[in-house]
Amino acid sequence: MASSGSQLPEQIDENFLLCGICCERYKNPKILPCLHSFCEPCLGKLAGKGAITCPVCRRVHELTDNGVAGIQVNIFLNDLIALFEEQKSVNTSKKCDGCEQGDVTKHCTVCSFDFCSICATTHGKLPTTKSHRLLRFDEYIAAKSADPASVQPPVYCNTHQDYQVEFYCDTCNSTICLKCTALDHSKPEHLYRCVKDAAKEFTKNLHIVIDKVKVKETEANNSKLKVQQMFESLEKCFQREEESLRKHIRQTIDEITRLIQENGNKLLTELKGEYEKRKVNLTAQLKELDIGENDLTSTREYVEKLMHYGNASQLVSAKRRVDHQTEELLKVQTQVEPVEDDYMEFQPHDDFCRGRSLGIIKFIPTVYKVDSVTPTVRVGEDITCTIRSANESSLNNEDVSHHVQVEAVMKTPNGNAEKVEVKDNENGTMTLKTRVEVEGEHELSVTVCKKPVEGSPVNIKVIAKKGLVCKFGEKGSGIGQFNNIWGVTMMRNGDVLVAEYNNQRLQSFTVNGRHRKMFKFANVSNFYPCDAAVSVNGNVFTTDYRNKQVIVCDENGELIRCFGKGKIQGPIGIAINPVNGRVYIVDHSAHCIHIYDQDGNHIKSFGSNGSQEGQFNYPCFVCIDTTGNVYVSDSGNHRIQVFNGDGHFLYTFGSHGSGDGQMNSPRGVAVDKHGYVYVADYNNNRIVKYESNGKFVCRIDDVSDGLIYPTGVCVTDDDRVIVGDDGNSKCCIKVFTQ
Repeated sequence: MASSGSQLPEQIDENFLLCGICCERYKNPKILPCLHSFCEPCLGKLAGKGAITCPVCRRVHELTDNGVAGIQVNIFLNDLIALFEEQKSVNTSKKCDGCEQGDVTKHCTVCSFDFCSICATTHGKLPTTKSHRLLRFDEYIAAKSADPASVQPPVYCNTHQDYQVEFYCDTCNSTICLKCTALDHSKPEHLYRCVKDAAKEFTKNLHIVIDKVKVKETEANNSKLKVQQMFESLEKCFQREEESLRKHIRQTIDEITRLIQENGNKLLTELKGEYEKRKVNLTAQLKELDIGENDLTSTREYVEKLMHYGNASQLVSAKRRVDHQTEELLKVQTQVEPVEDDYMEFQPHDDFCRGRSLGIIKFIPTVYKVDSVTPTVRVGEDITCTIRSANESSLNNEDVSHHVQVEAVMKTPNGNAEKVEVKDNENGTMTLKTRVEVEGEHELSVTVCKKPVEGSPVNIKVIAKKGLVCKFGEKGSGIGQFNNIWGVTMMRNGDVLVAEYNNQRLQSFTVNGRHRKMFKFANVSNFYPCDAAVSVNGNVFTTDYRNKQVIVCDENGELIRCFGKGKIQGPIGIAINPVNGRVYIVDHSAHCIHIYDQDGNHIKSFGSNGSQEGQFNYPCFVCIDTTGNVYVSDSGNHRIQVFNGDGHFLYTFGSHGSGDGQMNSPRGVAVDKHGYVYVADYNNNRIVKYESNGKFVCRIDDVSDGLIYPTGVCVTDDDRVIVGDDGNSKCCIKVFTQ
């Protein structure tokens, strides 16, 4: 609001009331969302199809269907123009607006008319719904000088035009009249309050916002000064180094004029080109900061004048646009560093005749390249990389890595950007080092003086660490707990299916141990599962040891059928041949293998009790490779026997013992997509890998992994080995990489 004793023409520059387009007094001023105002006719000439560009800040604002007419009228400026015109004519002879003859003695603040005493009496009795407010003319002049807002015409409701605005509806964010409170803005659906209270609160908030805008304005100005200083420094540096170069040209011009001139002009062009490029960048930054500063300044000045001279209705009418504009401006980045530096250095060559060059121009202290990078590492290991000068032949090593700004960032597969440690080796090289904890492709980016070095970015592959990578589960009967693990099987969706003998159920998990599903059959009593296999259509085939049968269910655990009763004596391991689709069941008690079709029809059996080729001594588990060959863990004979799909013996590998290629009561057996065979060496407490022909490859686990009595084993598509650790007191699943 206006302060006491203020003089309106002295407080407001008349230029504030001039349109920035036509440079004349505003005619029905319209205010854009950016808080810049222009005459309605002027905006009409600028309006494009559905949008208008502000001539000051160049922001584009969409128009409503009403075009320029739909832009909000700047009530504050309209009323301010009227006050300005009235106050300018205070000291001139003024006649009554009613009879145009009598001397002015009264002023109507509602109609903004001046009257003589006779016309004032008549005017006050005119029939109207609006309340006239007549003041003695000298009182009006005094009030207008002390507080211009107090004598400005009242603002009337847009909906009920004979009613003054008295309230502010917080629900609708709009000014309303008394009639609105009863019709369109009644409580409790709408919350409203006196417009003066709303204006008071808004003014309080504006003071806070203005303080913040002032800070941003100061920051922008300081940044502008810093950039200007850098610009001037660049100019001086350019002039200094240009003179140095020209001096050297003059000193050698008599010796070899043409070559010196040719080489000198080339270097000058290079120097000036870099200078021009940096000058353009700094000029663009200056322009951007200048625009930002102007926006902040113009908004601040407008809002300050609005708070100083506007009445409550004017303040609240501008609230939405002021809030939006100040919110946008407060987002402007005002604390910035110059986009370019002033480093330029001409380094002359002593012997022009030998090098045929006057020298070199350096725009950064040195040029770096990536060297000695580790292309592949495991999770938990360090990635190391060396960078060195790419032009060190022309520089001394001790000058290479000093006083340069080196930044290295590692982008991980999940999108994070992590800082990398940079160590100056003080021999012309720098070492970058960081530890990686996520699998996948990583990208290392290196910059020197904010410019990428040669060979950057570098792609580095991070693979899983070797050995035990995770384990899940514990002893118990709850969800995610285990009791007597037997078979471990991969499902079609990549989940792990675990057969629990004592808990009489199957559970599925992700390879990271998140529980998925529980498989139990209400209609099957004494269900003691040992192993499971999954068909191509997703059906799960489970060996039920106590009931001497195979149970078939879908992926949701719905029972489909049972088969094998009366034929199978002790079913443990089970597998489905990918070549012929047949089901192979290990009969532990009968020392043989049964072959069924998936409908439960018996096809044949092979094997008998013994230690000869094709005979078994308590076999346990079975797996089948992509060619249809069948691998059986012949536990009592401490070996793996291999058969074709029809059950004809092919070969055997393994012998009793604990050395490489030996076994002690093997249980689970699995084969990966490459043909490697994995055996759970039960009594030797280890997982061993073989080639398909039985040649020993390696041990997958380590003694420190604490594997005890491993049972089931399976392999994922990415070659992770998943093992049931049944003998461990925690009874868990362990996952290994290799």
